[in-house]
Amino acid sequence: MPPPNPQRRDHLADAAITVLSEQGSRGLTHRAVDTAAAVPAGTTSRYFRTRDALLNGVIERITHRLGERVDAYTVRPISPADLEEALVAVLTTMLTDDQHDPLALFELHLESTRNPRLRHTLTVALHGRSDLIIRQCRAAGIDISQDDAMLLEMSVLGILFTALTTGVPESPSEPIRTAVRALLAHHQTPMAT
Repeated sequence: MPPPNPQRRDHLADAAITVLSEQGSRGLTHRAVDTAAAVPAGTTSRYFRTRDALLNGVIERITHRLGERVDAYTVRPISPADLEEALVAVLTTMLTDDQHDPLALFELHLESTRNPRLRHTLTVALHGRSDLIIRQCRAAGIDISQDDAMLLEMSVLGILFTALTTGVPESPSEPIRTAVRALLAHHQTPMAT
């Protein structure tokens, strides 16, 4: 038997993300992923032998895709006045470029209440996004704490969850702007050099 193909594995994980976002955790089966990926029956189970392996594949793929989005935003020197706009753009785009990712992410968050390994992986991803916020703020001369960055990240997740599940607000960018402004209001004094 030939070795597994990494591109096909990614394709299957992407299809699993779509299934998870459209059908929820209960709908995530090997057969459903085969159908969504338009591959022969049994292909998904060849790459992901168990449901846990399939969930781990989804987490790895979402984490990788979020990581790519984070890495795409190069931290650069920026004026404190432009920092609000930069953070709003990064946080909005990072979480709303593809609605399948945040919906699947929320399904995984719910699943993680019963699976500590999932919880750990999701926590690592959360810290990665909050580290980006800290680095960009510091590049603007504003020193925020890990707790402040995590609070902003959790606020954005809450805003996005509400927007996706209720349609209110229709666009999350303005509530995200409000959360960013609240954070920055506490840090008006630039870092000492």
